[in-house]
This record gives sequence, structure tokens and C-alpha cells, in this order.
Amino acid sequence: MSSIVQPEPTLVFPALHDASPVSQYSPTVGNPPPQARITSCSSFSDQKLTPLPPKTHPRLFRHARYTFLNVYRRLFSIVFTLNVVGVGILFWRYDGDYNSVFLGHLATAAAANIMVALLARQDYIVNAMFRICWSVPLSAPLRLRRILTKVYEYGGVHSGAAASSVVWFALFTGILTKEFVNRGLLRSPAVMTTTYILLVLLICIVITAYPRFRFSSHNTFENFHRWGGWFALAIFWAELVLFIHAQTSHIGPALVRQPALYFLLISSLHAILPWLRLHKLHITPEKLSNHAIRLHFSDPVPLFVGLRISDAPLKEWHSFACIPARSGPGGSVLVSNAGDWTKKTIQNPKPYYWVKGVPVTGVLCMARVFQKVIVVTTGSGIGPCLAVIQDIPSRGTSCRVVWSTPSPLQTYGDEICDAVKAVDREAIIIDTRKDGRPDLVAIAWDLYCREEAEAVFVISNPKLTRKVVYGLETRGVPAFGPIWDS
Repeated sequence: MSSIVQPEPTLVFPALHDASPVSQYSPTVGNPPPQARITSCSSFSDQKLTPLPPKTHPRLFRHARYTFLNVYRRLFSIVFTLNVVGVGILFWRYDGDYNSVFLGHLATAAAANIMVALLARQDYIVNAMFRICWSVPLSAPLRLRRILTKVYEYGGVHSGAAASSVVWFALFTGILTKEFVNRGLLRSPAVMTTTYILLVLLICIVITAYPRFRFSSHNTFENFHRWGGWFALAIFWAELVLFIHAQTSHIGPALVRQPALYFLLISSLHAILPWLRLHKLHITPEKLSNHAIRLHFSDPVPLFVGLRISDAPLKEWHSFACIPARSGPGGSVLVSNAGDWTKKTIQNPKPYYWVKGVPVTGVLCMARVFQKVIVVTTGSGIGPCLAVIQDIPSRGTSCRVVWSTPSPLQTYGDEICDAVKAVDREAIIIDTRKDGRPDLVAIAWDLYCREEAEAVFVISNPKLTRKVVYGLETRGVPAFGPIWDS
């Protein structure tokens, strides 16, 4: 705590409680007492918060350190830089002798990057990364645990490899075109056709994945990523065979000597793998309000995971954190009105939804590497939070909860509110219909200092998450929250 400014003791505000009495009990994981009911939520307007200290470092440095050079971009830069170095070494080694072997190296590098991009998104690999990182003991240095918690920004590896594959294949296309024009060894119209089709596909996949386009046209991004990705793999297979055939009539022996063959094979298997686990998830809907619905299911799921569900598997998929059932197998997901699909689900839930792949781990699961955390959430973000915070106390992590939402009882019902109180009997639940939107940075800062917590986790919409995480990080607080690509 020495690296942050401590609050003045006289300014600490008392713990917030409900307007109705809440029984004083010790929360028991898995069996919250039935009397832990709340009938109204905490009023926050009259509480005096500890003044926020000034942000550390000059403005330009802060933006560079916590925005432009975040972990995601650093990972992207490392992957992309390594590829640029590889390009330089390859061109230096061949020194203008751009023969078929040189072209083969370019194709191999493109295939290798596509493989890395696909592997970085595989559920079982993501889960393995999280499990390795959260295996660090609570006694480990806080700095090490802070670094490992940023594992959720692994998407930088995916995008760095994907962008690099386009660069490698663009170079391949350029050299191949030069050979074709100059009447070199490789004068195959079929190879040229597949090459340009594949290059256009790869460029379109990268462009549609750009954050601004991805958010404004998410369904277009998702469909192009899926269908364009599958088509690109198929074209790459045809490209490889035609490329070999243009050099020799003995295709088989020459093909097995190409490293690109094995990279494409691994990529193709992992593109298929999640779909081999496609199945129906039968649900029992519980409509909480016109804004939210809870979908219960009996299929067993591990702790600290989320599911991707869809009502049309070849179209759009949506990720939701699983709230484990407190008794028996199964669990539930909390869906709130945040778009056309969620609105349709609330108004007309189906008896089942499709699930593919394996349940995947998310950001908040890394809270378990800290001894005490503050969890700040808004609206239906309480769903992903409950998926984790109900079970981390049994693993040695205590947490305090700040939940800001309009009319929590009317929107989400008694059971959700009770579950929050079971985790933190002094949870700060702010009804924004009554109290307005609070300054979550100031609240999180005050609670972080009072509780001597080790970290703050923020689960909200992207804009507010960035604001709160940035506001805390620039004041020396270890703060974490989902990024646009986590």
C-alpha cells in the first residue's frame, strides 16, 4: 500500500446497508441463509467519500502507459516485430534470389501465423493459460500477481499473428506476381487466381476485425470472420497443392516436405474442433423483468467459466458467464436487454440453445490470485460477477461488492440481490433510478483503501470499464477489467 496515497481517517464513510435490516451472519459458500432478504437498496447520496488523490505521472505518459501501450498492444507489437525481423532476415539471406524455395518460406510463415492466431483463440488453450496463471500462490509478490492477471489480454497475440500472416502473404503475392509477369518458373494462372482470392480474404478478415467496425457491425464481423476464415483455409489448401504442382509432378512427396502442410493441418483441425462439441443446452427460463431473464440449465459446468450460446449456430454467438447452482448440478446465465438478440431472448426464450466448444474462463477468475478484491459492476454485469465471487471465498479470497444499477430488485429479483448479499453482507448496491449515477472511481478508491484490498475488478460496459480502470491505475491501484477483445 506504500505506492498509493492513503485516505485521511476522518473522511472514511460508514459501511452502507439496506433500508431494511439484514441479519448479521457469516456468508457460507453454497448455502446463503434464507433470511438474507433485502427490500430496498442502499442510498448513496449522503455518504462522504474520500477525495481522490491526483493522478500520477504527466498526462502524456499516463496515456502512453495505460492506453496506447497497454498489455494487449504490447503483445501485438512483440508478435508483429518478431515477424518483421523474420522478414528482414529472410530477404537478407536470399539477397534478391527470389526462387521457389524463397516463395515456399513466405507461404510457410503465413501459414504459421494463421496457426498461431487460431490456437490463441482455442478454448482449451485459453483455459490452460488462465489455470497456469492462477496457480501462483497468494504469498507470491503482488507485482508478479498483477502481471499474471493481465493474461486476459492474450488477444494481442491473436491479432498480431493474424496481421503478420497478411504481411507474409502479401509479400508472397508480390514476388509471385513478379515471377508471373517476368515469365519466371511459376507461370500458373490457377496459382495466381487462388493467391489473389486468398489475399483479398485475409485483408477483409483483418479489416472487419478492426474495433470500430467490429462494434458498429458486429454481426457482419462475426459472419465474415467465420465464413471468410473457413473459406480462406480451404483456398490455402488449394493454393499449396497448386503451388507444388506448378513445380513438380510428384505432388505427394514434395507436399509432405512442406512445413506449411502441417501448419495448415493443425489450423484446420482446430477450426473444426469446437464444432465437434456442438450440442443443445435445454433451459428453463425465469423472466426477472422486461429488462432481464435468467436461463437455468441442468448440464454440469465447472466453476469460473462462461458459455457461448446461440439460437442459430451458423450466425451469431453470445458469451455469458455461468452462475453455478448453489445446490445440485447445472447453473444459469443472466441475460439483459443489450441489443436485438438479447431483447428477443427476453421476450420469447427458446426451450434450448446451442453450445459449442468447452466452457471458457474469463477476466474475473483471476481475482483468486489476490487475498482481498473490490468488485465493481453495473447492470447485468452482476451475472459474470456472481459466476465467480460466490466461490472464491472458499479459495482464500475475500471480496467487497459495488453494484450500480437501475431498480435492482424490480429488474433482477430477490434471488440475485440475495446472492450478492450472501457474498458481501455490506455490499454497496446503488439504485441509480433513485440516487443517480455515482462516481464509481471515487467509490472504488475509497473502498480499496478502507479495506486494504490488493486489486479492483470492474465489470461494466466497455466505456465505463475503461474509465474506471484508467482512473484507478493512474492512481497506483491494480485495476482490471475486460477489454474489447478479451
